[in-house]
Amino acid sequence: MSTGLPADTKAIRKTEEDIAKESKADDKGYKNALKELKTTEKTEAKASKAMTKAEKNLKKKEDREYEMIKTLQKATHGHDQAVTDLHSAQTDLQIKRQRAQTLRQEVDERRCRVDRLSKEKQAHDKERTSKLASLHTQPLDPPTDAIATGAMMV
Repeated sequence: MSTGLPADTKAIRKTEEDIAKESKADDKGYKNALKELKTTEKTEAKASKAMTKAEKNLKKKEDREYEMIKTLQKATHGHDQAVTDLHSAQTDLQIKRQRAQTLRQEVDERRCRVDRLSKEKQAHDKERTSKLASLHTQPLDPPTDAIATGAMMV
């Protein structure tokens, strides 16, 4: 029955040393693999934390963008309303200017009419005064004397 192991002590010792070296190399490889695993796990944990932080940051930025969109829409609506109000005010001013101009022309026309009527009235008043004055300065008419004498009786 051969176990496949050499019988000589030097060879046994050499085999034991080789096995010990192999065991030591395996232990060293295993320890290095464990060390690399721990380092990789730490790096992966940090990367996972960084990813979670980036996701939170993205969510904050999306929320901020949404708020800015709402603010922009509100400002745009306010601007549109202001433009509409401005056009309405411009139209209102135009209408009021036209009305004021029409009334100004009407006032001027009426003023001219009143001035003309005033001059006519003054002329008529002067004419009437002149007629009245001439009536009072004329001598009495003869038929008025005939009535006093009784000559004109029928």
